[in-house]
Amino acid sequence: MLVVGKNFYNQTEFTSLSDCIHVRIPHQDSTLSFLSDASESTYPFRQKLRQILTHDLEGRLARNTLSTTLKNLHAAETATHALRIESRLFSEQVEDFKSKNISISEKLTNTRKQLEQSYAATQQDIAVFNAKLISSHTALEALKDFLQHPAPLWRRLARALRTPFVPYVPTLPETLTLRDFRACNTETLPDLTPNPTETVCSDAPSPKEDRPSSKGIKRILFVAGEPHTPGVVYRCHRNAEAARHAGFEARIQDCAVVSYDDIHWADVMILWRVEYSGHVSTILDLARQEGVRTIFDIDDIIIVPHYARVDLIDGIRSTGENEGSVARLFADMRRTFVRCDHGSTTTRELARAMHEVRPVVHLLPNTYDKPSLHRARLSRRLHEGLNLSAAGDTLIRIGYTTGTRTHQRDFAIAVPAIAHVLKMRPNVRLVLFRDKQSQTSILAMEEFPELRGLGHQIEWRETVPLSDLPDEFGRLDISIAPLEVGNVFCEAKSEIKFLEASLAGSASVVSPTGPFKRLVRHGETGFLADTPEEWTTALLTLIDNPGLRQRMARDAYHDVLWPFSPQAQARRIKLAFSSLGSDEDVAETGELVLARDRQERRNVPVIPESETLFHHDTFAEADVTVVITSYNYSAYILDALNSVSAQSLSQLDLIVVDDGSTDGSVDLVRIWMERNTSRFNRLLLRRSVRNAGLGGARNIGMDAAETEYVLHLDADNLLRPEACEKLHAAMTFGIAYAYPVIQCFNENGPAPIKSQEKATDISSFAVMGDLPFHPLNFVGGNHVDAMAMVAKWAWAAAGGYYVSREAMGWEDFDLWCVFAELGLPGRQVREILADYREHSYSMTNMSTERAAHKARVVEYIKSRHPWINLTAEAPVQRL
Repeated sequence: MLVVGKNFYNQTEFTSLSDCIHVRIPHQDSTLSFLSDASESTYPFRQKLRQILTHDLEGRLARNTLSTTLKNLHAAETATHALRIESRLFSEQVEDFKSKNISISEKLTNTRKQLEQSYAATQQDIAVFNAKLISSHTALEALKDFLQHPAPLWRRLARALRTPFVPYVPTLPETLTLRDFRACNTETLPDLTPNPTETVCSDAPSPKEDRPSSKGIKRILFVAGEPHTPGVVYRCHRNAEAARHAGFEARIQDCAVVSYDDIHWADVMILWRVEYSGHVSTILDLARQEGVRTIFDIDDIIIVPHYARVDLIDGIRSTGENEGSVARLFADMRRTFVRCDHGSTTTRELARAMHEVRPVVHLLPNTYDKPSLHRARLSRRLHEGLNLSAAGDTLIRIGYTTGTRTHQRDFAIAVPAIAHVLKMRPNVRLVLFRDKQSQTSILAMEEFPELRGLGHQIEWRETVPLSDLPDEFGRLDISIAPLEVGNVFCEAKSEIKFLEASLAGSASVVSPTGPFKRLVRHGETGFLADTPEEWTTALLTLIDNPGLRQRMARDAYHDVLWPFSPQAQARRIKLAFSSLGSDEDVAETGELVLARDRQERRNVPVIPESETLFHHDTFAEADVTVVITSYNYSAYILDALNSVSAQSLSQLDLIVVDDGSTDGSVDLVRIWMERNTSRFNRLLLRRSVRNAGLGGARNIGMDAAETEYVLHLDADNLLRPEACEKLHAAMTFGIAYAYPVIQCFNENGPAPIKSQEKATDISSFAVMGDLPFHPLNFVGGNHVDAMAMVAKWAWAAAGGYYVSREAMGWEDFDLWCVFAELGLPGRQVREILADYREHSYSMTNMSTERAAHKARVVEYIKSRHPWINLTAEAPVQRL
């Protein structure tokens, strides 16, 4: 039931009918019981009540709509007010910006007027400058004409005795032309903000924003001043390759075509034999502008003009030049050098001459590269193959490999001795060269009357490209390099002729100039000869003693293999570029250079006398040689040989060195080799004439190897099939040796780990070589077995394995220590690639780990390497 009445609890502003309606239950309220009557008389009342309620509901909905509309209207009023305030502020800012833009336009207009005035004044200055330049050109032509006339004899003599004088011949600039700045884009300014993409008009290129420090040097540009001469190979191409191996990018460019892009690309430029000119001046100016460091490189004393005299340089006479033109050439070279930051050269004598101009001069000797070494050694192998097959002739060849007619007086030093030797030894031939096209002799033979009547003993060869020169050296038994001792020009000559002859296996007789005296060990790696008597004695000694001749050539080869290698040159170049950086970089570089200079020169490897029992050579080129050393291991040698034959590396050389075995193992090896010639590129069985010990036997194998890398294997041990391949892959450029993890085994199988040893993540059995490479690992003792792959150049650098029967057993440990002292890195291959046999008759148990013998070994190693501090000096048996 509904009861209409005021609800006094309603607190709203509006009162609707529903606020006055209350629900009551009729049967609970007697006063409302009449409303429950559903009679026809109450029907109109109920109908009216429904209409009232309907109107009340519509009123309530209208009230809610009105309330929402009022709220929205209020919010719109507030937003409109805020927009009016912001619009007023924005209008004020626009007016302020317009006023500033007008001020900027006025300033730019004034600046343009000032530039027009300055442009007019500059045009006048240029006109004056060009007038002076024309006058300077006239004076310059007069100066050049004056310098072209040779000075009188008394003036040249006086000039030779006084301090060097370099005539300054300026290179004048071109006449200036000023670009019309009005040609630049000067469109009207924008109304509000300038376009951010617009730049100032300029003809000058922008310099590099970020020039690298010494540690950031990455790009080296070699500029060749004489690009069509053999010297460009030695000084540009081979040094560029060494720079790449040192981690730099390197390019070679002819000086005449060097462009701005080349200069902008480079961090360092090395200018070899570059004469000064306007073009070179521009190159150097741009280099300085771009922050590019410059190094001037020469391989002859061509920066001292007063040395351009016939009495010093015989080539001036023999080639038809004149002193004046050569002096001007030297002066232009010197002018280029003066404008460079540093110098570099081939010999100490040249460096001393360059120090007068620049205090920092880097010593970068002429070196060999990998192709020339391979060519030289292949030529020697072919020569030895002919001798072993009895197909070679019995002639002894003395060769002089000059390529130009600039050494007439040099050759004349040796001619009396050569003529005397030819007359005394009919089987001797003098090898000389002649031009391939004209067939004329490189040397002017009419200047050597001593050789008349000996033409039948002169063997003529045609000149060849530099890449074929190793073949010519390989034909020679004796190579000669005579130079005028005491002649300042000759004294600065490099050691290249001795180097190339040594690589090809030729013995050398050379003049005792400074570079040759420092390099050649007289009587051991070559002969130094000055007088005709000394030349005669040296030549006859080599001719009459083939064994000495071969030993001397062999030792010379080992002696030059490291210092003139690409690996050594890469280290020098890296240090040279490090000296271009900060004070800290320079100090560290200087410390390392001085420390290396103080290192004593290592002895030549000792190679005990041996004989060849088996030889097979297909004359192909393998990458790896396996050397097996054996002494009375007939029970195990065939297992070792079969493990080598099973290698996954297809091209392989194998050398077995028997150190005087008496158990019949030599016959086993020979028979095995005869049956396996098809497997190997080269097979060699050598036997020491007298028992040489482990170091001597290994040196015999290293000497006989003709590959860059050699893997050593004792005859009682085994290689796993991928040993050679994976170790060779680890021998990247500059790595001296690589060693694998080696698992120990005995007659019962894999050897268990000893109680004092710890298990590794590689094997649950006993292993060796599980420590990663670090040179300081060797302070406490040896952790690398002899079964390692060694680079031949590194072995030569160390002086080979030591040879001492009294201290035999730690030759490999000593070699690793020498490598550490030389800064030559090793590399671990963390994989089991070999097996070490433990048995009671091993050399370790029979000799090395005997108390008295080990005490001598320890004392010997400590005397050679005082820095080691062994943690286990007591003998330990491996069983």
